[in-house]
Amino acid sequence: MAPTGDEPVTIATLTLPVDTLRRFITEEDLRSRVPYLWDPHPVTRFDPLLAAMVKAVAAASEVGADDLYAQSAAQFIAAHLLAPHSSGSGRTAGLLNSGQLETILSYMRANLDQPVSVGDLASLVSLSRFHFVRCFKATTGFTPYRYLTELRIDLARKYLETGDDTIARIGRRCGFSGSEHFSRSFRRVMGCTPSQYRTRRSCALGQSLPVL
Repeated sequence: MAPTGDEPVTIATLTLPVDTLRRFITEEDLRSRVPYLWDPHPVTRFDPLLAAMVKAVAAASEVGADDLYAQSAAQFIAAHLLAPHSSGSGRTAGLLNSGQLETILSYMRANLDQPVSVGDLASLVSLSRFHFVRCFKATTGFTPYRYLTELRIDLARKYLETGDDTIARIGRRCGFSGSEHFSRSFRRVMGCTPSQYRTRRSCALGQSLPVL
């Protein structure tokens, strides 16, 4: 889709590592679909899904998204490139059963302050990384990265409301790689920075106290 008008245009490119693609093909036993990589479809027609994915990855990179996000994105893009382009010929994602889901969520909650990878989560339920991401999204409506981020933000809110730790320390306790990553992730979910949230909560608490 060619740009029109005189407004400046930002061009983003995304490269999928060859090793990631090879590993995905092997794990999912998709060797028969390799010819789809040479299909002219992606370069002859605008692909809204890939365009949206590149935009999302670029935005996530700007806010310092961690490895879990990058791994999830790479698996999704690999699946899209290898998927048959005719409708109805793809494989339908399954669901995690209640035991599998509880195992994953319990692990996430217990490791909110630690790095968590797609491989870590997938191994808990004996699934390949890509199949796990598909099943988790189909079951919860969220990617593993988004779900984990929501859990971390929820924990951060409790620390901001009840403790006096610095913003930087709270970010580290909730598994964010740095203050900037924490602040931007918090703003994306809550609509304000951690410091703004703490100030608002303090003001609201002060207004609710009875006057003696």
